[in-house]
Amino acid sequence: MKRPLTMTMIRTKLILAILFGLSASAVQNHATAADAAGSKPHSVCLPGRAAVSNPKQDDAVNRQLRVVNGDFSDLGGLAAGNDGWYGGLPKGWRGSGNTYAVHANRGETAPTGNPSTLGFFRQNVGTLERVSDAVLTFDVSEPWRPEPVLKATIFDGNFVQLAGGDFKPGARQELVAKGVPAGTSMIIAFEAAQGVPGLDNVSLEVREATSSAPAAEQPASQVGPPVTVACYYFGNYHPGDPRNEKTKGKQWSEWELVKAARPRFPGHRQPNVPLWGYTDESDPDVMAQKIVAAADHGIDAFIFDWYYYDDGPFLDRPIDLGFLKAKNNSRLKFAFMWANHDWLEIQPYRRGAEREVLYPGTVTPENFDKICDHVIRSYFRHPSYWRIDGRPYFSFYDLTKLLESFGSVKATRAALDKFRSKALAARLPGLHLNAVVWGRPILPGEGKPADPAQLVKDLGFDSVTSYVWIHHVQLPKLQTDYDEVRDGYFRYWSEAEQRFGVPYFPNVTMGWDSSPRAHQDDEFGNFGYPFMNTISGNTPERFQEALEMAKRRLLSKPGGPRILNINCWNEWTEGSYLEPDTVHGMKYLEAHPTKAYLVSWMPRILSLRNSGSRNP
Repeated sequence: MKRPLTMTMIRTKLILAILFGLSASAVQNHATAADAAGSKPHSVCLPGRAAVSNPKQDDAVNRQLRVVNGDFSDLGGLAAGNDGWYGGLPKGWRGSGNTYAVHANRGETAPTGNPSTLGFFRQNVGTLERVSDAVLTFDVSEPWRPEPVLKATIFDGNFVQLAGGDFKPGARQELVAKGVPAGTSMIIAFEAAQGVPGLDNVSLEVREATSSAPAAEQPASQVGPPVTVACYYFGNYHPGDPRNEKTKGKQWSEWELVKAARPRFPGHRQPNVPLWGYTDESDPDVMAQKIVAAADHGIDAFIFDWYYYDDGPFLDRPIDLGFLKAKNNSRLKFAFMWANHDWLEIQPYRRGAEREVLYPGTVTPENFDKICDHVIRSYFRHPSYWRIDGRPYFSFYDLTKLLESFGSVKATRAALDKFRSKALAARLPGLHLNAVVWGRPILPGEGKPADPAQLVKDLGFDSVTSYVWIHHVQLPKLQTDYDEVRDGYFRYWSEAEQRFGVPYFPNVTMGWDSSPRAHQDDEFGNFGYPFMNTISGNTPERFQEALEMAKRRLLSKPGGPRILNINCWNEWTEGSYLEPDTVHGMKYLEAHPTKAYLVSWMPRILSLRNSGSRNP
């Protein structure tokens, strides 16, 4: 069903050029600091003055950048435990609270913080008014075990790393971020790199800049290409798939798990009910509705989770019958992420049952050859297939399974090179081969390569990306706060940019709740997928803020490609979907206006493109 063009949509399109023509610095100046929740806004610290812990009321620094509770002397809100320990999360700091957070008696100048138990331990300390050097000072001790190492980092408000390093025990350790631009929101962070380091006397001093960031002739957002927004799509919401009919029965689809879901703990919102109904995505008219909604809200491409095993394809009907037969498929690009993981009997999974592998993720070299021929012949030539620099994009989900298919790095590289040669022989300009990387496996049977960066280099991939935030950030609580996971992922983004020698395409995840795939009669807890902790507080507004942070970060650097992927269009049984439901409606695709964009009457669009962007 085609939706008519409304006056609101016309006004939206007319103003996009103005809206996203704002320079990166202008956006930064008007945006709220991403990590400022729970702390008061701060003005600039005077050059040469320290941002101190617990300043006196009459101290001028109190109006400037400041580290709250940097000496951990304020034990308010913490729970007294045994042997001098205090549990919880120290005042002024963010991270994961723990029973062993602060020790009242240990360390050179007790109380002493214990960052080894506090996760991504961080604090937003304010915003700079002028170009400055930021000097983070702190003590590292070894009150519990010998030879600990503490990792310290200075980030901007979008978690771009400004300075970082590992520190052994010693007083007055210094980490310097030089030439930090005016208007930069500052975040300091600590983690245990080795052992159990003690942390104390944290302060931040702002000095006259010894070097300044090079002044660009024009804003970075106008130097490079626009941001392309791609959204993952999981296609198991249709009847008639031959494999599903064999194992689940006629007319089965994953909608059955969505319907059966129910609350598993206090505050748990289930079931989630689709506003459009339990539709058949293999129907081209249904897919056309999805294309309209995606294209109208700034999404450029669907990346289909694409399945092909040794005995043939799986879940290809939404692509072949739905997308490719939709009359409006020219409005949206599409591409594939080969989901080459083991397909398990987990829909639903009975806790404690044997994890049966229905379709192994490894394929023979001969069948990989057939897969290459199939995608080149049937999909890559389609005018809507997504290309980067003219080359069709094709992503690999599981590098471990890919290696197992060929037995060695050398043989795998030869297979990928052959894939590229086949594309050239078909008169394509080559391929853009992408690798999904992760640090924390989710599905049973998933493995992590020993050295992902070296493997990406050895196999010759053109780029790397992520599928979902929790591949990089743990969920320590049954209901882990969305912003905690967001901040941990943005920290990983900084690491990925430095680790890999090819472009990294970042991810924004809408949520996580795999409880619909867990058998509803079994006790629910963090026992292993799909019985696992969830992300909570993932409101449309918080999701929008994460998108804005990603946009600012992508536009802050010249060059390209600028690509962002979103998880997910329709992972209903993993709690990550943009499709409208009966609670939020279209709010994950539309949001209210904010001062950051200086347009009070226009509905917020999830387009992250800068000026000069094109319609999909």
